Amino acid sequence: MTDTDTSPLVLHGRRRSVARLRSGVLMLDEGRIRRRIPVAAIERVEAGGPGGRELTVVLTAPAPPAVTYTLTARSAPMVREFAAAVRRAVPVRDAEEPRPDGTALVWREDDPRGSAPAPGREAWVALALVGAFAAVPCVLWFGRGHGLPALLWLLSPLAFLVGWAAVVGGWDVRRKASALRTRGLTVEGRLESTYEERSGEQTETRYVYAFTDVHGGEHRYDGPRGRGAEQVEIVYDPDDPDGNHKVGRGTAVRSAWGWLLVLLLGVPALAAAAGLAGVAVVALFR
Repeated sequence: MTDTDTSPLVLHGRRRSVARLRSGVLMLDEGRIRRRIPVAAIERVEAGGPGGRELTVVLTAPAPPAVTYTLTARSAPMVREFAAAVRRAVPVRDAEEPRPDGTALVWREDDPRGSAPAPGREAWVALALVGAFAAVPCVLWFGRGHGLPALLWLLSPLAFLVGWAAVVGGWDVRRKASALRTRGLTVEGRLESTYEERSGEQTETRYVYAFTDVHGGEHRYDGPRGRGAEQVEIVYDPDDPDGNHKVGRGTAVRSAWGWLLVLLLGVPALAAAAGLAGVAVVALFR
C-alpha cells in the first residue's frame, strides 16, 4: 500500500454525508448507508457543480452510462483537495483498456454506525426551546385571552428569518465585491455559447464565457452580462475563481446592492422581529 492509497482528509457534505479514503477504498457515508468503493472501480473524480462544491465519483463501466455518486460540501477548496487525493489513488488506464463493471465492486453496508444514537444535549436544548416558543402563544391566547399578541409572537420568527437571510446574503455580496476590488485579477474571457432562459412570460438571454486563471485553470461565467461580445474582461477572486467572478471590472454596484440588502431589508426586518416578540412578552406579563 502506498501513501496515495490513504488520505487524512475527511470531506463532510450535506445531510451528514462523509467521504474518506482509506487503504485504497473510498468510503462514502450517506445517512445510514455506507458504500465502500475500491479505487479500481473508479473511472474518474470531478470537482465542480455550483461554486465548485460538488464531488462527483464516476464508476467504471463496460459501456455508458456509468454510475455516479455525488457529495455536496460547503468548501470548494476542500472538495478540490479531496478530489485530487482520490485521483492520485485511482489507477492509470489506457484509453483502449477494457473497463470492468464498477458497481459490482462496490460494497454497501446498511447502518454502518449501528442503531440511531440517543438524542444528545443539543437535541434536548433545541426541543426545550421549541416547547417554550410554542407555550407562549398558548398562554397568551387561552390563558390571557390576548389573541393579537399571540399572533405577533408567531409572526416574529418569519420576520427574523427574512432579516437574517437579508443580512447574511447582503453581507456575502458585499464581501465578494470587496474581494474583487482589493485582490481581483482581470483576464480576457471568450464567448462559448449563448442561450435563452424563460421565467414566466419573460425570456432572458444568457452568455457563457470561458476564462483561464493565472494558474492555467479553466472556469466559466454564465450570466446575462457580456452582450454576446466575442471577448470580454472578467475579474475573478484568485481564492474562489468559480464562485466569485464577474464580467467587467466595476464592483461599486454589487457592493451597493449588498449594503442595501443589509440596511434596507435585513436590519428593519430584524428590528420588526424584535418588536413583534417584545409586544407579546409585555402582554405575557401584563
